Amino acid sequence: TDANNGVDPDFFAALNQLVLDTYGIDMGGRPQQAALPEESERLFARFDWNINENHRLQVNFQQTEEVVTEGVGATTFQSAWYDSPNTLDSYGGQLFSDWTENLSTRLRVNYTENQREQACRGGDIGELSFSQFNDADLIGSPLEGLLGTRTNTFTGGCDRFRHTNTYADERLQFFGALDYTVGDFIFTAGGEYETIEAANAFSQFSRGQFVFSNAANVGNAIANVNYRNVTSNNTDEYITEYGYQRASLFGQARVQVNPDFELSAGLRYERLSSDDGAVNDPTFLTAGIPNTTTTDGLDLLMPRFGFRYTPSDRTTLTGGFGVFAGGDPGVWTLNAVAPLVAISQLSNVAGVDPTQIPAASLTAVASGTPVAIDAIDPSFEIPRDRKVSLRLDQEFDLDFGFLNLGTDYVASAQVLYSQGLESFLWREYAQTNAVPARTPGVAPDGRPIYADLQALGVSNRTVLTNGYGGDSTVYTLSLAKDFDYGFDVFGSYSYQDIQALTEGSSSRGVSAFRGQVADDRNYPEARNSLYETEHAFKLGLSYERNLIGDLASRIDLFGQFTSGSPFTYTFDIDNGNSLFGRTGNGENPFDNSPVYIPELNDSRVVYAAGFNQTAFNNFIAGRGLERGEINEVNSDKSPWNQRWDLRFQQDLPGIWGAESFVGDNKFKLVLDIENFANLLNDEWGTFYNAPGNGQSPIVRADIVRAADVNNLGIAGAPALNNDLARTNCLSEGQCVYRYNSFRDQPNGFRSNALSSWRARIGIRYEF
Repeated sequence: TDANNGVDPDFFAALNQLVLDTYGIDMGGRPQQAALPEESERLFARFDWNINENHRLQVNFQQTEEVVTEGVGATTFQSAWYDSPNTLDSYGGQLFSDWTENLSTRLRVNYTENQREQACRGGDIGELSFSQFNDADLIGSPLEGLLGTRTNTFTGGCDRFRHTNTYADERLQFFGALDYTVGDFIFTAGGEYETIEAANAFSQFSRGQFVFSNAANVGNAIANVNYRNVTSNNTDEYITEYGYQRASLFGQARVQVNPDFELSAGLRYERLSSDDGAVNDPTFLTAGIPNTTTTDGLDLLMPRFGFRYTPSDRTTLTGGFGVFAGGDPGVWTLNAVAPLVAISQLSNVAGVDPTQIPAASLTAVASGTPVAIDAIDPSFEIPRDRKVSLRLDQEFDLDFGFLNLGTDYVASAQVLYSQGLESFLWREYAQTNAVPARTPGVAPDGRPIYADLQALGVSNRTVLTNGYGGDSTVYTLSLAKDFDYGFDVFGSYSYQDIQALTEGSSSRGVSAFRGQVADDRNYPEARNSLYETEHAFKLGLSYERNLIGDLASRIDLFGQFTSGSPFTYTFDIDNGNSLFGRTGNGENPFDNSPVYIPELNDSRVVYAAGFNQTAFNNFIAGRGLERGEINEVNSDKSPWNQRWDLRFQQDLPGIWGAESFVGDNKFKLVLDIENFANLLNDEWGTFYNAPGNGQSPIVRADIVRAADVNNLGIAGAPALNNDLARTNCLSEGQCVYRYNSFRDQPNGFRSNALSSWRARIGIRYEF
């Protein structure tokens, strides 16, 4: 990974020593491994009681305790890693009853307690961010010469999103359904009611983020300081507590029209309600809406239809269509009821100590105006999709008389089409709905340039709303055959064409907004999905025989071959030059603005003296990029990947003499080897990811006025950083791109973690 980043491993030791000498903080050094131990303890128990021939009770208990380590990265010191313990306790019961020959019911109650924490390994200190370091920032320090020409941001201390990060909820669920048979009809009706009490303590920046721009500032204790908290400066009050309920009613009728044709139709209704509300922030009205909207009262009606047709014993055709929703969207909607917070951003603070919040920051928050960051659009609706599916299952023989290749093959063909009716979408209302308006500028290629909220000192106003558009089509073909001598084979091919409106890549509203890869993040159009796997081939082989007496031995081999992950060629930007606007509150922009691919002689682009035009043009030709256009989102893909997994199972004798107590019993030895090919040869089974987060930043650029280029030359034209591009570029021809540097990037990076084999062995006792 260091080779990809151009980082000398000695850089980590040198920077850690500088921080240790200056602040007495040990950041833990360079990551030595990509995968760390995971611990999981699970207990599950179920009790079944056949009360009588008509009633059966089932009671279950589940307890899970897990700990994993996250935050491991090539530019993240070990102190910024965090442990994520999760505990879950669940208690449930179900009662199945047959009241008459025609009437049966199912009743279920379940209570669950869930708690998750993200505990920073750095202890009670703030985040140390070494922002956009390159060798020019390290001259004269012990770090000089260790970074090369590339720019990276390194993180030590406690990651800013883990300063306090705990979540807990209690859920109580009641479910009831009945089935009633009348002639050829089966009627089903029921309901579900769930209450959720949630508490989310997410105090980002509450220990402070200390941003160092060069090595000299690290040694001299000079940093920009970002701090966020409630006005009491008491982090214990920085917690969201919210309760809500989800109620559902459903009904369905299924009729056997004739022996070969079954038809069903149903309707489901869901409604969300809550007595808790968001804290009013009167300043949010400058974004054009109040911030007090919640999900209370949102409802959804979902009709569904299906059929099953069996024209022969070996042919089955099934299908259906209807409206579907994704259930509880609380991970995003609860952001709107978070406490109001005040924000302090100080520049070039002298004498900083990452273990202490500067007094000026505490004072600024205590006397500041607390604001809401997230809100829900008053017209927000629960997202829903329309889905249509059709599937054909056909059995056939390959016995030609003179050549018998077997009988009872099973072939399947299926198509699933989904259309987004309302989708999740995030919009930065401080850019689009501000009062007075912040009119967007126009970039050289016609895309909008939104306000630079950070430069204006304006807080984010991120709103969860709905977008419209996006659909997906998935085709699948499969073939399976079980042979009499214990050999089974299965193969399939799937094709996906997925157009999505948003990535939904973060639990925070502002990050979900910033993470949208689009020409226009506020008003994106449906585009190739980041999660699309265009082609996927799968092959399963199994063989089972009794090799030792009557004890079965079984081996399963499963392989999959998938086309690469989509990604986009983008501009390489940073917090000092975001090109098309950025959010506020110290949120650095992502490299997810699609790059403009110029014509050979394009009036929209000028080139700085250091820009390698020959390499750039060769890159465009080699990758087959369309000139004169903004690079289409997710139009390129990483290399194909393949993976083979192996499972071996061996039955073993049970406990001698136990038959008298438990009947037939046996042990089963199970060996799983994931990525089995890599065990055989370390050059096999390699997995390639697309460039980071589906973004390949290849061009570093800024925007300049065309008139300045004509008058002052390419080098002399001042860059329109901060909010200047928006206010100076009012039409498409007024400004041009100045391409300053080009970086040729591969179309995929090997994942060390996914390119390694893993083995797990276990033993099971069955009776």
